[in-house]
Amino acid sequence: MIRGYRAEDRAMCLTLFDGNVPEYFHVSERADFEAFLDDLPERYLVVEDRGTIVGCGGFAIIPEKRLAEFCWGMVARDRHRAGFGRMLAEERIARIAATGAADTISLETTQHSAGFFERLGFRTQSIRPAGFAPGMDLYLMTRAVVVVDK
Repeated sequence: MIRGYRAEDRAMCLTLFDGNVPEYFHVSERADFEAFLDDLPERYLVVEDRGTIVGCGGFAIIPEKRLAEFCWGMVARDRHRAGFGRMLAEERIARIAATGAADTISLETTQHSAGFFERLGFRTQSIRPAGFAPGMDLYLMTRAVVVVDK
């Protein structure tokens, strides 16, 4: 089940973050994620499996650029490759499409997740070596706003 984030989800989302350090996030990013959760400027979702939060991720719309940006997406480390990440990404794409406010979706990720997003139709626009942290290159990726075939 995918639903909107609630304040009581904060601790579990931070646990998801911690479980994805150091391969998918750098420990120095935790404070930024905490601040994001405390201020939630945009739409943020959680994925539940049998009452347990196993993923979270959101998006922001920048209407003047007709652009949407994926933000802070992650899945519990022990649930990788179980379909939850794809489900969450497809839900975000569908919700972005439903707004009618964006033509393009962008995201920033590392070399560790770029292949996952390529399978969802994202294409790498640029790579900044060590853009997140040493050993964590920043991949800027984009795709058109069209719903993914299931």
